[in-house]
Amino acid sequence: MKKKGKIVKKIFIVLGILLLILAGIIVYFVVQDLKQEDILKQEIINYSNMDLANDDYSIYIKTKGNYGYIEEAIKKYYKELSDNVKIINYYLDDEELSNVLSLDNSEKDRPAFIKSYAVIQKDRSKVTKAIERISYLCDEENVRNLVDKEKIDDYSYEFYEKIMLTEKDIKDLKDTKEKMDKISKDLNLFFDKVIEILDLLKNNDDKWSSEGGKLYFEGEDLVNKYNTLYKELVDIAASFDDSDISNKKSNNESVVA
Repeated sequence: MKKKGKIVKKIFIVLGILLLILAGIIVYFVVQDLKQEDILKQEIINYSNMDLANDDYSIYIKTKGNYGYIEEAIKKYYKELSDNVKIINYYLDDEELSNVLSLDNSEKDRPAFIKSYAVIQKDRSKVTKAIERISYLCDEENVRNLVDKEKIDDYSYEFYEKIMLTEKDIKDLKDTKEKMDKISKDLNLFFDKVIEILDLLKNNDDKWSSEGGKLYFEGEDLVNKYNTLYKELVDIAASFDDSDISNKKSNNESVVA
């Protein structure tokens, strides 16, 4: 009887030890998960505080498992945003674009303005595609699908939503998407107006000249037409917010006679 009692006691002791070991393992993994979450949160804070237009978004993964998968997806997202912002800035700062209506370029590229039209087409295409991509990246549904639910557990996905899709995040995404759509519309108006001015110069090549850094037209109608187009171009450019596009000084000249 005593022997049987000792066996039972040993069984309980073994079970107790096993439960302690199991509890320790659970605690260990919970602590490790919390550490991973803290690292990931800090990494996302660091990335979100970087300058999309100027900083280097090189991707180094510091977490593991599901957190590593989420970290990589988010960092790739920010890098793609940065790449497209840099594309916009690069082409809007293009010296050829800023000089396309300068008197010097107009004299060199007349009468057909082949190079000028090509510059407009190239820069317009690159900028438009980059803006459209940013608009897509800022779509809420796209952000939700940055990570595949099937590849991670429910807890990890909920954690992802908490750090990327708060109410403020969703509002900011919507605001940015609307802003990109407006910029796209304004830039297209701007490029269209530049093309109208080039068309005017090309179609009236025998009726304009430049002297002393000034542009002269034959006939009041052409003077008025050019001035009207140029004023419309300046008004469109002035509608851009400094935060929306690169702050550039134009080398374009208005007609004086």
